[in-house]
Amino acid sequence: MEEEKKLYPFKFIPIDETTQENVLLADLGYQDSLVREGWLAANSISEIMDMYMDRVVGEHVFAWYGRQFPVMARVLDGSERTPLMVCPDDETAAQRLDFLGKAKLWHVDSVQKGAKIYLGFKKDTSAEDFYYACRDNKAEDLLFSLEPKAGDSFFIYPGLVHAAGKGVKITEIAECSPLDFRLSNWGKALGGDDFDAALTLEAAFDFIDYKKYDPSLHNHAHSHDGGISSHLTECEEFSVTKLSLSDAMHIYSSKLDCFLLYVCLNGEASLQVIFDEEIGPINYTVKAGECILVPAEVPDFFLVPVAKGTSLLEVTVEKRENADAYINPNVPGTLPGEEDPDWDDEDEEEDECEDPECECHHHHHHHHHLS
Repeated sequence: MEEEKKLYPFKFIPIDETTQENVLLADLGYQDSLVREGWLAANSISEIMDMYMDRVVGEHVFAWYGRQFPVMARVLDGSERTPLMVCPDDETAAQRLDFLGKAKLWHVDSVQKGAKIYLGFKKDTSAEDFYYACRDNKAEDLLFSLEPKAGDSFFIYPGLVHAAGKGVKITEIAECSPLDFRLSNWGKALGGDDFDAALTLEAAFDFIDYKKYDPSLHNHAHSHDGGISSHLTECEEFSVTKLSLSDAMHIYSSKLDCFLLYVCLNGEASLQVIFDEEIGPINYTVKAGECILVPAEVPDFFLVPVAKGTSLLEVTVEKRENADAYINPNVPGTLPGEEDPDWDDEDEEEDECEDPECECHHHHHHHHHLS
């Protein structure tokens, strides 16, 4: 029976929305990634979520997000400056548009000399001043900007206005949501469809953060394991770690009860999974500019560099503290007749363990390096 087949790491067919943006993984309905190979080939991520639910994402993620896959990944190629954007938080997005909100991590893959990223405002700004600056194509005068370096990463929280200049190539990890409100296109028409036309400056007015941007808010990545892994961000929406893969790693994913998404930045890696001891490991390769999704059901696997200088972003979702406060009441976390997971018991168990080196539930310690 098909139901008894084991899930395996999924690679997806990229969605080329525009010349500027390459969507590696999205579950948005109108924009839905298709599995590239294996017995689930040609199924979309939303169909797989409908069929396999917590087997894909893990119990705590499914209890919170239901059948919505929670994160998306795309590459902005830097061929032109992006529009100036802002995203709402989950509460605002759910109330007004029945979507998730959007927090983002931008990882700078490469950058041309002098190219900029824009984040928030140089000084406290009024909504009125910002409105007229956008209308008169003078928004840039108000914005905080910096010249990033390759390898920099920036956490873009809901309410923060942001844009990437021409010449900055970015890998974006974000909540799975289409809600990029476009505030200005630097004097050019914004274009887009009817949905885009609703995501305007006027509609975003009351959730923009008009305060002076604090550059210390952007990530100062902290490294683990002698620089092999750097934790880039951990927010309620997702956790991102950058792996510089020089040796094989044994990943104990069962410790997370969650999916792991790998986005390859440079080089090439092989994921090796043993489903059957007699058959031995099955290899799934992921190259620069590709991603691979390891379902929560896969208990462990090896991550092996195939090329020198291989680096990846590892994306997962940590368990929320207030796991009973469900984001979207219109997407049930459980099927009729199923019981809700008993979060309280689990929380009590976790609280008993205070050893930071313990491998029972800390995300940073699910890697084991093989010499």
